[in-house]
Amino acid sequence: MEDGVTKAKEFARDIKVIISRGATGALIKKNVDIPVVNVEIADFDVFLALYESSLEHDSIGFFGYDYKKGHFNFDLFSKIINKKISYFYYKNDLELKKMLEDASKQGITIAVGTGACILAEALKLGMEGKLVQSSRSSVMQAINTAINICSVLEKEAAQKQMMKTLLDCSYEGIIALDENKKIIMFNPKAEELLGVPAEKILFKNIQNVNFSNIIRIFEKGEPAFQKIIDINKTKLLVNRAQINVDRQKYGTVITFQDVSKIQELEKNIRKELHKKGLTPSCSFEDILGNSVLLKETIQMAQKYSKTNSTVLIVGESGTGKELFANSIHAASPRARGPFVAVNCAALPESLLESELFGYEEGAFTGAKKGGKIGLFELAHGGSLFLDEIGEMPLGLQAQLLRVIQEKKVMRIGGNKLIPVDVRIIAATNIDLKKRIQEGKFRLDLFYRLNILTLNIPPLRARPEDIIVLAKYFIDYFSKIYNKTINSNFTKPVIELLQSYSWPGNVRELKNLMEKCVVLTEKQEINLLIKNLLDESEEYDGQTENNKISINISTFEEMENQIIEQLSKKFGGNKAMLAKELGISRTTLWKKLKKKN
Repeated sequence: MEDGVTKAKEFARDIKVIISRGATGALIKKNVDIPVVNVEIADFDVFLALYESSLEHDSIGFFGYDYKKGHFNFDLFSKIINKKISYFYYKNDLELKKMLEDASKQGITIAVGTGACILAEALKLGMEGKLVQSSRSSVMQAINTAINICSVLEKEAAQKQMMKTLLDCSYEGIIALDENKKIIMFNPKAEELLGVPAEKILFKNIQNVNFSNIIRIFEKGEPAFQKIIDINKTKLLVNRAQINVDRQKYGTVITFQDVSKIQELEKNIRKELHKKGLTPSCSFEDILGNSVLLKETIQMAQKYSKTNSTVLIVGESGTGKELFANSIHAASPRARGPFVAVNCAALPESLLESELFGYEEGAFTGAKKGGKIGLFELAHGGSLFLDEIGEMPLGLQAQLLRVIQEKKVMRIGGNKLIPVDVRIIAATNIDLKKRIQEGKFRLDLFYRLNILTLNIPPLRARPEDIIVLAKYFIDYFSKIYNKTINSNFTKPVIELLQSYSWPGNVRELKNLMEKCVVLTEKQEINLLIKNLLDESEEYDGQTENNKISINISTFEEMENQIIEQLSKKFGGNKAMLAKELGISRTTLWKKLKKKN
C-alpha cells in the first residue's frame, strides 16, 4: 500500500485523476491532492469470493482495510454458505501481518481480502489466499466517473484562466475578499495603483495587513459607489459591493480606477462622438436676436434644459426648432452624452423603425451582417431629437410610447429588451391636437411628449430680430464666397424686411441673404433685396399667409375672430397685433380684457 502511495505522488505531477481500489485507494486519497476514484467493492463481489473459498475450506477469514469496517454483513454470508467466517480490519501493513498470524493460530486456512498484499502475506504463513474481484460494471463506472471529473477539471481550468486573463488585462484595480475578509484576489492593476505586491497580502485577512492604502480602499467593507479617494497623490474612483447569495454575505469586491485615466477616456469618447456628428452643433449663445419675445423663449428653454423631462418644441417651419433642441441638450446635465437627431418625416415607416430601434443579423432581407444598433441605443446617456414628430406613422407611435414608458428597446428580430437612458426632445410644425382629431396621432403619446412645451415665435412676430439676422447672414456668406459686401441697409429696405411676412421664417431669410451675396456684383445690395422681395409671390399681399377666414356673425363676434386669428399669426405679440389692426395698444388691451 505504501508503494502505491509513492507511485501516486510521482504520477500526480502529470495526471488529473487516479483510479484505485480498496485499502490502497483509501491510503492514496489521504496523501495526494488530486481526485481519487475508488473502484467500488460490492457485497456480491465479497460473497462470491467467500462462496468459492467455502467449497474447499471450512474456516475462512476475511481481511479488509479499516475504512470498510461494518460495511459487509458476514453473519448473513455465514448462514448462506453454512461455514464460519471470521473478519479482520487493519490500518497498516504491520496490523495486517499480526492479524494473519493470529488467524493462522486460530485454524483459519484461507485468507480472503481486497488487496494483493493480503495474499502475499498469507502464503508466507502457509495459508491460501483469495482475492475479491471487482465486477466489470464497477470498473467501468469508476473509469466513467474519472473521465467526467477530468472534463469538469478542464472546464474549471479554462474558466480560471479566462478569469485570470480578464483580471490581468483589466484597467481597473480589483480586490476580492471572502466572508472572513481574507484577500483572495488582487490583480496586477491593483498592485500598480496601490503600490503593493500581491504576494505580500494574498490570503491574509485585510484587517491584519500593514498597508494603509488597502485599509483606506476597504473602509470596513461598507458598500460605496463612485467614491473618490486620494492615494499616493492619485485620485481613485472606488466602488465597493457585497457578494450576497440567498441573502447571505459571501464576501466583498472592491474596484477602483485612476480618475485621470477616466477623464482621458471621456475626452477620447467625446472626440469620437464629435467625428460621428453625435454632439450638439450649437448652444443658446448662438441664437441671435434682441427681441423680448425671443429672450423669453430662450429663458424658458434654459429652464427646461436643467431637467430630464421630455420637451415638445412647437413652431412654424424654419423658426429654428433644431437649434433650440441642440441648445437644450448642450446646457443639460447630459451635455457630455450624445445628441442624436432624426427626421420622422424623411424616412418610410420600415426604414424609420430600423433606424430608431436597430435590428439583429438576419432580421430581414438586406440586413447588415452583425445587425445594427438603433438610434435609441446610440443616444444612450444623451438626447434623441425627433423632428417632425407629427408625421410619424401610427404603428411606430405605439412602439415609441412603449420605449418612453419602459425605458427599454427591442431590436427588430431580437428577443431581449435593452435598457436605454435617453431624453426625448420632439419638434413639430403642425397642430398635434388637430392630428389627434383626424386619428393620425395618438392621444397617449401626445400626453407623454407634451410635458414641457416650448413655442418658438415666428420671425414676423419679432421684427426687431430680422435686421440682426440679415446682417449676420450677409457677413457669413460673404466669407464663404470670398466677397466684401456692405451690410448697411437703408431705412426703406429695413422697413421692407420688417413688414414682410416671412412664411419660411429664419430659413427663408437665410436663403434670401445667400442669394443676395451670390448675385451681388456691381449692383447695390439694398436694391437687390428690394427686387427679390418684389418678385416673391408671398410679398404681393395676396397669399394665403396674408389672409384669414372668419364666420359671418355679429360685429363684436367677427371682431373677436379677427383679433384671435391675428394674435396667433403674430405669436401673441401685442405690439404687432395693434399695429396690424391700426389701433393703440391701450385700445387693444381694452378689447382683450372685454373678450377675456
